Amino acid sequence: MKTLDLVIPGLLGPFSADICENTPAHIHQQLHEADFMELKKWLSKAQMQTNNYTRFFSTLVGLVANEIHLPDKKLSQCELTARYDEIDTTSGFFYRADPVHFKAEADHAILLGSALFLPEVNEMHKLINAFNQHFQEDGICLHADNPHRWYLQTDRELNLKFNALDYSLGRDIKHFMPEGDDALWWRSILNEAQMLFFQHDVNQLREDRGQLTINGLWLWDLCVEPAQARAGEISQGASDSDKCKHGYQKIYIDNANNNKLDNAVVMALAERVGEKCGHLPVELLSGQNTFETTSLAVVEQLYESVCYGDVDAWLEALRVFCCGYFSPLAEQLKTGGIDEINIYPCDGRVFKVNRGQLMKFWKPVKEIDFYFSVPE
Repeated sequence: MKTLDLVIPGLLGPFSADICENTPAHIHQQLHEADFMELKKWLSKAQMQTNNYTRFFSTLVGLVANEIHLPDKKLSQCELTARYDEIDTTSGFFYRADPVHFKAEADHAILLGSALFLPEVNEMHKLINAFNQHFQEDGICLHADNPHRWYLQTDRELNLKFNALDYSLGRDIKHFMPEGDDALWWRSILNEAQMLFFQHDVNQLREDRGQLTINGLWLWDLCVEPAQARAGEISQGASDSDKCKHGYQKIYIDNANNNKLDNAVVMALAERVGEKCGHLPVELLSGQNTFETTSLAVVEQLYESVCYGDVDAWLEALRVFCCGYFSPLAEQLKTGGIDEINIYPCDGRVFKVNRGQLMKFWKPVKEIDFYFSVPE
């Protein structure tokens, strides 16, 4: 039996409660179009189960950790990507401190991620060098190998509770800043860093070119207990075989939108557990032998629009997905190239689809927005 686990963060949200309760009329109307008909049928006919995978990272860790038996401690996203980026973390304490743009509004600031302003490698080195020189007596310094992922090294463990970058994008930063005993300390560091970056030639040149400046750092980490993640599959309606079925022969990542952040989390996790990981061009999906017996595919092209709460951008990304990736996958399921596809929208649900499920004509077909999810 050939099974594909399909992880699609942002497929069904989460969206705000207002959008979930009252989908904008133009969105609801367009979701009736033919491009979305097959996906609508799949969601309606699928066997839906619940699990503990309510975020993208916890979904990935949970699916992979079920078989690989990661160490019984919290798996840090910072630790994972730092190893992937070949950052030496043997001394001190490390946190993600990614370059961001704080967009000033009338009475607040909105967080914009680096995918919107694309920092260059030389800009990264110049700003990090300036930061490290300025704070050389404060027991902190920045490290980076990728212009989108920076790391703060401290000489002591920080007592802070973080909000992950993806969870905070497009939102008022005052509600998502780190909290805890070291919160005031970090705000002081951040204020100095902002003044330092504002005056730097890197940002002066960016302003001259009409580009967004790199005017802040987002301090964060996200940890998942592997044991808790493994328990996520013991869920409503899950069979014994479902609970221990993972053990992927290969992990695939999409490159449909030339992902600016290069699917780092997926590739880092695959590297950590020794799994094979490769790209999955759309043109290969029509082949009967595209996938191994057990495969995991991760499609991120809808995620950014949902992080920013941009339902119009989400709709267009969904259309691209349905016409690109989804159509040949649906054909493979119909013709026997795949026997079962499990769709994980990273919101605490999994939609299990096979040919038998699709033949259940008595199950009514519901609109896609019926399945929208809200934030935790």
